[in-house]
Amino acid sequence: MYDNPEKFLAITFFTCSITYFFCLFIVFFVNLFGIVDHALKNKHSIHNQSTPRFGGIAIIVAILITELIFGSIFKPWFFFAFLPIFIVGVMEDFNYQTKPAVRLLIGSVSSIMAIYLSNTWITSVDLSIIDYVLNFPAIGVLFTIFASVGIINAINLIDGIHGLCSAVTVVISISIYIVSVQVGENRIGSMAALVAAASLGLFFFSYPKGKIFMGDAGAYTLGFLMAWQIILLLERHPNLSAWSFLAITFWPVIDTLFSIYRRLISGKGTNRPDMLHFHHLIMRACEIFSKKRISRNISNPLATIIILPLITLPAILGIQYSQDVLVGIAIVIVASFLYISSYFMIIKLLKTSRYRNFISSSIENFILKYV
Repeated sequence: MYDNPEKFLAITFFTCSITYFFCLFIVFFVNLFGIVDHALKNKHSIHNQSTPRFGGIAIIVAILITELIFGSIFKPWFFFAFLPIFIVGVMEDFNYQTKPAVRLLIGSVSSIMAIYLSNTWITSVDLSIIDYVLNFPAIGVLFTIFASVGIINAINLIDGIHGLCSAVTVVISISIYIVSVQVGENRIGSMAALVAAASLGLFFFSYPKGKIFMGDAGAYTLGFLMAWQIILLLERHPNLSAWSFLAITFWPVIDTLFSIYRRLISGKGTNRPDMLHFHHLIMRACEIFSKKRISRNISNPLATIIILPLITLPAILGIQYSQDVLVGIAIVIVASFLYISSYFMIIKLLKTSRYRNFISSSIENFILKYV
């Protein structure tokens, strides 16, 4: 693909277009036959009209079609390995509910298949004490399963507002593409480019009105693909920093870890969904600070735009310092501090009437003066 830049761009455009038009077909089909979105009954649902959850299926179909036509982009074992978690995701999207333990088990099965078929697992995270332990194959394999399943579920957890999950996937995949090119891993770069292009097709179709969601099949599968692109890069190129890749994937990882922490201290199950993710907080802040002048239909996509720079900045820094362990650690620490402090600051502003009224009046004055 890299030998001919024009062909490379044409292939990525083709993949993006396939996703877009397949999403169009899905929405038309769902509306034509009046298929009901059972997720509307969930307490944590943030939309008020029936919306198909098959955008991820469109992404995977686009990638498969591109692979069948052009070939030699993905190694076959990728498709065999992600098949179990993809099937579980499809079942979820068609409202065949599975228990969290089952999803974790199937994610582990996909990860074990990837380890076996690629003969690859994590042996270093750039911390000498942990690296010593990871050199024992059994521990390295277990840690790899844990990391892979973690990314799979992290991507799924941020699929909460319009365009956020697909935007995060695009940012991470483009970052993987750039780092791959820098170290001469053209095949991994090609895979990342296709994932980015296919996800961009979904973003263009679904944002800002949320006509279709990525769904579990897409989130699980794309999380798996990105996790294993990173694992392969780290194991083939020891000069790359695991911490810099953590910076690249920072947003879904920190959002998942912080959600687990929130639920643990509140005595709730760690696998129970809630409306307290960072993106939910931003969405409600837009509505409250505007005194409901900003409706849910606007606050939902607006939250994605507000969060997008926070997602992109750690990724850019991760690319820039992809081979610097100390800087990678610093990026993750600073970004974590800013995420957590911002989260509690927003809660403080929302709960304190004095601050809330001040911000509301400031927004109102700005609108009257400049809009």
